[in-house]
Amino acid sequence: MSTMLFRSMKALLLSTALITAHSAFAIEENINSKPIFIAGSTTVTELLVDIKDDLSQEFGNSIQIRPMGSDKGIKAIADNVIDIGTSSRYLTKEEQQRWPFLRQIIIAQDAIAFFVNKNLNITELTTKKLSEIYQGKLNKWSAVSPYTPELSAKNDEILLFSKGTSHGSFDVFLEYLNLDYIQEPGSNYIRLKMAGNRGLFSEQKVELYDQFNQALGIVQRIPNAIAYDSYGAISKLENDRRINKVTLLEIDGVSPSVESIQNGDYAFVRPLVLIVNTQSPRSKKIGDKLDVIIKSTKLQQKMLEFGYLPVKQ
Repeated sequence: MSTMLFRSMKALLLSTALITAHSAFAIEENINSKPIFIAGSTTVTELLVDIKDDLSQEFGNSIQIRPMGSDKGIKAIADNVIDIGTSSRYLTKEEQQRWPFLRQIIIAQDAIAFFVNKNLNITELTTKKLSEIYQGKLNKWSAVSPYTPELSAKNDEILLFSKGTSHGSFDVFLEYLNLDYIQEPGSNYIRLKMAGNRGLFSEQKVELYDQFNQALGIVQRIPNAIAYDSYGAISKLENDRRINKVTLLEIDGVSPSVESIQNGDYAFVRPLVLIVNTQSPRSKKIGDKLDVIIKSTKLQQKMLEFGYLPVKQ
């Protein structure tokens, strides 16, 4: 009886070991059976595209990276329709409560930087003035700076542009300027006011865009426009003639740079995040591997060269 019991237990242990080994192999095989799909933040997309060849080589698989905005990327990974989500903000408390199985991997820090047409001759603004500009309290460039050249009435009017509401950059913009917004259904405009229940929304419209190249093109073409986007994306154009037509603004006397982001002097800083669905073995396995690869010395140096501040945790 004891011999039979021993043999049964031995067979059971062997079977369990084989199942475990098979499961591990199946997950690894599953990772390589189809392209890895990463989607979300446009800023993180820019960063990952820069290091895509390195990632593909490490995985031995093709990688598809799509921009759709942080909000949509978080929802997509929560619904398990992509392998990895990306975000340029932390998950909100509501999102963490709704999807407690989502894991955040912080891979870098970036900042949002504001820029205007070089012909305005404006090089710096305070946070207070920025907030007042986007609320419509300051609506003429001549009222913002004494150094602004004489402008026609048309070109003196401040035209406001902002990243779309589904982007992490937009959430950071609202947070640091202490703003709230309202949007008419189906429109591409928002109106802003100070956060909280007091006060009315401004009558001045803020037009929305989705991509950095759109923002850059707007400010190049429209002499009285102001917009903002990823510092990392902007810094990659340092020697590009397109960036020479715009001025990257100092905020409260501090220019955005890797150094000012790192030491905390520049305020408008945000994280760049990979989001893993821990309920999906495939997502979890890919996330663990990405965490190691991206935090390697080689890729950390590459991110730094591209204007992003790498984070080791």
